[in-house]
Amino acid sequence: MRLIFKYFYDLLDHLFHKRKIKRYLLSLNLSCKIVVDVGSHTGESIDFFKNLYNKSRIYGFEPQKDCFKKLKNKYLYNKRVKVINYALSKKKGSKTLFKNYLTTTSTFSNLNTDSKHFKLKTFIIGSSNAGYYTTEETKTQTLTFFFKKFNLKKIDVVKIDTEGHEIDVLQGMEKIIDKVKIIVIEHNFTDYYKNYDLKKIKLFLKKNSFVNSKNFKFPFMKYTDAVYFNSKIFD
Repeated sequence: MRLIFKYFYDLLDHLFHKRKIKRYLLSLNLSCKIVVDVGSHTGESIDFFKNLYNKSRIYGFEPQKDCFKKLKNKYLYNKRVKVINYALSKKKGSKTLFKNYLTTTSTFSNLNTDSKHFKLKTFIIGSSNAGYYTTEETKTQTLTFFFKKFNLKKIDVVKIDTEGHEIDVLQGMEKIIDKVKIIVIEHNFTDYYKNYDLKKIKLFLKKNSFVNSKNFKFPFMKYTDAVYFNSKIFD
């Protein structure tokens, strides 16, 4: 059942969802040199941005060890892509990752097992506990740290898809967020993650001068990829 779900999910993602985002980003005529992909999985978004902005340098962050091995092998000889086996968060340290058979949904977040989303996912995955089968300790660091480590001057696009960990990623980049032009971030509209606060995310972005310009709802799902502009740069 989960293989069927993954097949149709990937089909919708490539044929509809990402195409809409691509058209919109192209319409901005952005001269993009630096992309940061937070939650790279096995390279889906890296490939998306690599093809969209053919002169860009991409930094991909992925904490899952098995996914990172695939990333490392995939981009071993690609000078435009650098992948890092870290989870971006609000501080340096380590966190426990709850791993799922659907590796795109592994998460640091505590789950609401009473939510309809959790029960539906348990049915679709065909496994107890919605497919979460083990844990893995991962290293965490801030984007601010890597911004300085890689001697970056600005970031054109930051994409954040971290299954409920988005506010921590944002807090870890607050000191350099004024150097970022665009943030593409997933917004979740379910009660699947405990302590997930979408209002807090939106207030954080607003406080740091980011304006929501466009939203792309994934077909049949209760989440949206939202595009935010840094109004200090685009004014």
